[in-house]
Amino acid sequence: MNKIHFHEKYYFCFFSRNGGVSKSEFSSLNCAYNKGDINENVSMNRKIALELFKKKKLVIPNQTHSNIVLQVNKHNKLLEADAVISDRDDLLLGILTADCAPIIVLGKKLYGIIHVGWKGLLNNIIENTINKIVSKGENAKNINIFVGPHLKKNSFEVKDDFIKILKEKKIDPEKFVMNKKKKFYFDFTKLIKSKLKNSEISKLNISNDDTFNNPNHFFSHRYCHINKIKNCGRQISLVGIKNI
Repeated sequence: MNKIHFHEKYYFCFFSRNGGVSKSEFSSLNCAYNKGDINENVSMNRKIALELFKKKKLVIPNQTHSNIVLQVNKHNKLLEADAVISDRDDLLLGILTADCAPIIVLGKKLYGIIHVGWKGLLNNIIENTINKIVSKGENAKNINIFVGPHLKKNSFEVKDDFIKILKEKKIDPEKFVMNKKKKFYFDFTKLIKSKLKNSEISKLNISNDDTFNNPNHFFSHRYCHINKIKNCGRQISLVGIKNI
């Protein structure tokens, strides 16, 4: 599952939950601190992931389900954000997920990674990221997007209050919410795709993996909640410029 993908001058990986040293509910490649796991295990898991990329400095923002995008350069101090971009070849940009969508963004000079939960999605984290990269000289039509494993439609049950939020955001629920046996299911993938296309992205690859339906391969916050598992780990996704 932990396979590095190569694209032009970049490489990236959507890691699974497997291949690490953590135990019990964090088994085994949990890469999130402050979730109840042993810090030494998390540090080792991150080291295991980083070994595949060779001598890079890891940058992971403090994710808050915001719509904030930050560029990482030699001048800035990284603060809270849910998307980071860079042109540096000595860095790896990373985010942590457990049902949210990890999105890799590859331009000609700039690359980035986005943590997309439903709140960030509705508050335009995708558009903000694409706009920021384009403002730096990239052409949206030349940007390649890779969307990793995330919560899929048949697993994403929502209530009336969520549908109300969609309407407030001027998003038509009939396009993105399915009524099945008197239950409502949100098509997270479809709205991600729609927002990317509205941002003039045409080079798009989206994973078919559902984090909820694959608990042996992925951490899923919703799976843990439904099955009364107290703590849920996070898998890591990484992107950087290949070593020459």
